[in-house]
Amino acid sequence: MSLDKKTVANRYAKAIFELAEENGQLDQTYQELSALRQVFEENGSLAALLSGVDLSLAEKKSLIDALKKDASPFVSNLIQMVFDYGRMDDLVAIIDEFERRYDAFNKRIHAEVITAVQLDTKQRDQLKAGLSKRLSANEIVLHETVDPSILGGVIIRANNETLDGSLSSKIEQIRRLLVK
Repeated sequence: MSLDKKTVANRYAKAIFELAEENGQLDQTYQELSALRQVFEENGSLAALLSGVDLSLAEKKSLIDALKKDASPFVSNLIQMVFDYGRMDDLVAIIDEFERRYDAFNKRIHAEVITAVQLDTKQRDQLKAGLSKRLSANEIVLHETVDPSILGGVIIRANNETLDGSLSSKIEQIRRLLVK
């Protein structure tokens, strides 16, 4: 029976997370895995090449060795194990799950922020402080998008919650009240 990507990602991420934590290498492992994800994102066909039949085994091993070159033993072993078990297509999902665990462990929350204009440093810091307090987080990571169609205010999505303080939604609320 074949395991689905989510199950595989959970198992591998849990194992490497626990190993890294036990050995005091959680931050280092996080940084290495983030860099590894970036390599796969910048080279979109890399996982398919390592999983497919277009390259010889020697060529695949050469690419795997390049990926493992400067990696810690934990990350190097993860790459090798994922390759050996034919799960290179699951590696980014494993890294995503590791990051989810890392964020939960560190009370770190990612928030999508949509504004009509670019936030300045003071606004960004105030927003992070307010969100940190509201969400009981040690760290807030903002992913900012500028969308002039919201006219003003801010829309925030974090922890499966949406806070819509945009001017466009307030105008829409007024419009609905007037129609009633």
